[in-house]
Amino acid sequence: MKNSEKEKLWMKIVKEVSKTYGWKFRSFFVFKVVGKHFFCSYFFIRRGQNVISGFSGYKPMNIDNVFWDIIDEPLFKEMPLSRRGDAVFCVREFSYFEYEIEIKDELNPKPEIEKLLKKIDKQVIIKSNNSRNMTEFRNDLLGNEKFNTTGIITSFIEQGHFEKALSKIEEYKLKKIPAGLGFGDKDFYDLAKEYCEESTLNKEYSLNKLLWFIDRNLIN
Repeated sequence: MKNSEKEKLWMKIVKEVSKTYGWKFRSFFVFKVVGKHFFCSYFFIRRGQNVISGFSGYKPMNIDNVFWDIIDEPLFKEMPLSRRGDAVFCVREFSYFEYEIEIKDELNPKPEIEKLLKKIDKQVIIKSNNSRNMTEFRNDLLGNEKFNTTGIITSFIEQGHFEKALSKIEEYKLKKIPAGLGFGDKDFYDLAKEYCEESTLNKEYSLNKLLWFIDRNLIN
C-alpha cells in the first residue's frame, strides 16, 4: 500500500472512531472542549512504517482569546474551533500525553486505533477532573519554559498580573529567548509589553475616577 493511501485509510478510521468519544476531526488531529478547556490530539503516520505517533495537549479556552486581544486580532475569536489547534497565531497547548503504536495489519488498523482513542479519552477525563485553572496551566508550561514563553506571558495577562508579565518579558529578552512570533517590525514581546502598559494606565485611570467619585459624594 502506498503511503498516501495508507494515510487516507488510517485517518478515516481515526475520524470514525474519535466521533464515539465526542471528538471532532480535522486533517491530522482531533479536538473537543471539556469544561473550560480545549483538548486536542495529533496523529502522525511514519512513512515506510506501520506506526502512529503523536501527543495530546490542553489549554484554557480563554487564553487564545486574550492572546488575540494582545496581537489586536479580535476577529480570530470568530474562527472555527479547530483553528485553536492548527492556527499559526494561537497559544501552544501543554503536551501531557505522548503515544506511539504499531499497526499489525495496515489494511485493518481499527483495533489498534480504537485502543489508542480509548486511552487518549481516559487521559482527557483524568486531566479535566483535576480542574486545571490558569495558574496550574502556567505551572505546567514552566516545566519547559523556553518553548512556552508566549503562553506564560499570556497567562499572566489573562489574570491581570501585568507587572509579572512585564517582568517575564524583560527576563526572556535578557536571556535572548526568541519571542517566536513576528508582526511586521515588532514581535510578541513588543505587543505584550504595549498591551500591559496600556492596560495598567486604563486600570489606574479607572481607579482614580472611582476615588474622585467617592470623594465627591462624601463632600456632598
